[in-house]
Amino acid sequence: MVKYIFLCLVIGLSIMAWSEIPITRGPGILAKEAPKISKLISSDEINFNGNTYTTHKKVDAKVRVIDKERYFFDSMSEFSSYDVLVGWGQVSDQKNLDYINFKLGNRTFEYKNYRLPLNSDLINNQTLLWHLIPATEEIKSSLFTLRKGHIIEISGYIVDVTTKAGLQWKSASSPSKTDAFGNDHNIFWVTSLTKK
Repeated sequence: MVKYIFLCLVIGLSIMAWSEIPITRGPGILAKEAPKISKLISSDEINFNGNTYTTHKKVDAKVRVIDKERYFFDSMSEFSSYDVLVGWGQVSDQKNLDYINFKLGNRTFEYKNYRLPLNSDLINNQTLLWHLIPATEEIKSSLFTLRKGHIIEISGYIVDVTTKAGLQWKSASSPSKTDAFGNDHNIFWVTSLTKK
């Protein structure tokens, strides 16, 4: 029994280490179009694992994973263990990414331009940070092996969250968000995910 547990632990740690190795990409724009984000006519409530997710925008996107971060113990990890920073257009081009240092952590991101291949407005307009919530176990497993450099096709909804403990989290684009504090990015209920 101990040997089996040890083997499972080694396999799990090996997969986690492998998922931290970026996928090497050559120059060229790999995700041409901006994500298609459309406002819903009416919101739906999704109850999952004791939490309530209120939808307000539909998302369909083909984007490049610029960075990712997994969380275990912060206050959002109960429903969202993964953040991804994604890019498209010129931000999906490796020749530009070679000179931009993105840093993802604490549910936000920053970057530094070493040689300013792109101006800050363009970088901000061609990147998004999503707090991902997998709708299925299959999607959850796919997120576990997601790597920097993956090109993903992803669909789902921007949501607000009410946890089973009564805590509320609002997406930045939520129509009910009235303050400038708290979460600065969008919470994404993922219903479909493919990667290459």
